[in-house]
Parts: sequence; structure tokens; C-alpha cells
Amino acid sequence: MRFLFRALTLVFMVALGEAVGDRMRWTRKEMVEIAGYGELKLSSVILTASLLSSSSHPISGATVGIMCHTGHRRRSKVIKAVTNDFGQFTIDLPSDLHAIPDLDKACSIKPLSVPKPYRCSHKIHRGIKLVSSSNGLRFYTAGNITLH
Repeated sequence: MRFLFRALTLVFMVALGEAVGDRMRWTRKEMVEIAGYGELKLSSVILTASLLSSSSHPISGATVGIMCHTGHRRRSKVIKAVTNDFGQFTIDLPSDLHAIPDLDKACSIKPLSVPKPYRCSHKIHRGIKLVSSSNGLRFYTAGNITLH
């Protein structure tokens, strides 16, 4: 008798679960809304700067990186960019770094590799400065970074 009761209970639970399961299947859009995240970008953090030689010529093709202290002696991964013909670069920071308090104090830019004609000491770390902020869009700059 006890076996029959357990078997009927199990059958009932499975049937009820499948009936409820059909109603509880959500679309991707519904899951994104429930979880509270998705493709809609709520903020953007853009960083710009220029890389110059000691004779004030733009350095094109150089790789620069930005690193941010995320707290507890941890640093973020290096976000890289390559300078254009005018020595300028732009980095759109990943959203996991947007909430770092005092971003201008936590992040610094460093040249990672420089083309052969401009080989010089690139052991420079340059801080960033907030230029403007409105409607979830923040612009930072490191100005002109001159290599010696």
C-alpha cells in the first residue's frame, strides 16, 4: 500500500510539474528582463589620448593598454588599443569597470609596444582625467603622452 501511495504521488508530481513547466517557459527577452541585464547599454565610458615621440611627432601603430585597480589588490585585465596615423586612440571600457569608484584614480594608461623607429623608454604610466559626464556617458582623457 505504501508503495502504491508513493508511486501515485510521484506520477502526480511529474504530471503537475510538466503542466506548470509548459506555462513557465520564458523567451530570451523575458529572461533578460527578469535577470536585470541585457543588450541595452546603460552607460558608456570612453577614454581618449594621443601618443607622441619626444620630437612631438605622432606615433602610429603603437599598442597601448589601460589597467584599473578593482580593489583588494586586484587589477583588471589590460584593455588594449592601437594608435591611428595621428597617434590617437580610443578605448570603450567594458561595463564591468564602469562602477569602479574614482575611476580617474584607479586607472592608468601604459604604452605596451612601440614601432621600431620610435623605440624609446615606454615605461610610462599616465593617469586619466574626467572631461565630461552626462546621460550615462563619461569621457576621460590622458591628454598627450610623450615618450622619451
